[in-house]
Amino acid sequence: MTTNSTQYRFEAAASSIKVSRSSVWARQHPIAAYFLFAFAITWALDLPMVLGRNGLGLFPYEVPEALFAILFILSVFIGPTLGAFLVTNVLEGKAGMRKLFRRYGQWRVGLPWYAIAVLGLPMIYIAAGSIALHSIPLADLRANGATFFTMYLPALLIFPALITWGEEPGWRGFALTRLQERYHPLVASVIVGFMHGLWHLPVFLMVSGPVALGPFNLAGFAVNTAMVIVLTILWTWVFNKAKGSILIAVLLHASLNATQAWMHVVIPNYPQDAGKIASGFYLVAAVVLIFITKGRLAYVPDAVEQTAEMSK
Repeated sequence: MTTNSTQYRFEAAASSIKVSRSSVWARQHPIAAYFLFAFAITWALDLPMVLGRNGLGLFPYEVPEALFAILFILSVFIGPTLGAFLVTNVLEGKAGMRKLFRRYGQWRVGLPWYAIAVLGLPMIYIAAGSIALHSIPLADLRANGATFFTMYLPALLIFPALITWGEEPGWRGFALTRLQERYHPLVASVIVGFMHGLWHLPVFLMVSGPVALGPFNLAGFAVNTAMVIVLTILWTWVFNKAKGSILIAVLLHASLNATQAWMHVVIPNYPQDAGKIASGFYLVAAVVLIFITKGRLAYVPDAVEQTAEMSK
């Protein structure tokens, strides 16, 4: 009995030491700890699809579509969001967690930022399609305009918007917020954009399934990562103007996904080249913002902290 009790105490002490060391490391390197959690958990949950016939085909099985969807949604939430929660809890405890949760419902940011988040990307994609078609597709817009309410808004607010609720508390709610406290906002945006783009690697290795973008092509993956960086610069400006609102970050991200799907419905012959034109718009807008804001992208130190306190 004594031996078992001693062994139990020894194992508990050893476990406590490991937890303590992990916590100390996370406090010393919070950004690295967040990225480690986000990547490790997401990629681990995506691994069955990547290794099976849905991906690289290293194993002779195919993940059923329902299980694929469950694992993918879990990978999004348990990766970035759980990573943000765990590191925030280590750094600031319950008080920090409350501040993070308050930013989910931080809605008093001004109507212009809602307009940009909800209407900005559809306008860019319609303009890009018009340039590629050499005319404004007014007939299609009139005939299919109701799909804005029946398809675009549901996608923006329900699904796939659900997925962005898993991503944005981590990428902008935690990583961008913390990085801007340490580095220049432009540098912080490039870091978040690069890591966010790299985090998407598993879907580029999948050849079948609802989110598959494979077979893997290095050039395509590099271009996508570069565009994620450009978009991150634009979204940082809106995010900072909205005082770190996770709600606005979610709407921006969801709008991108919803718009890309909606374009092929509202404009049935939407040209493939229009995507490249839209990317050109992003790049020009990012360069203009960097020039106008001198790279500060509307960042105001302590604005997020002050807003969180006011929203109690």
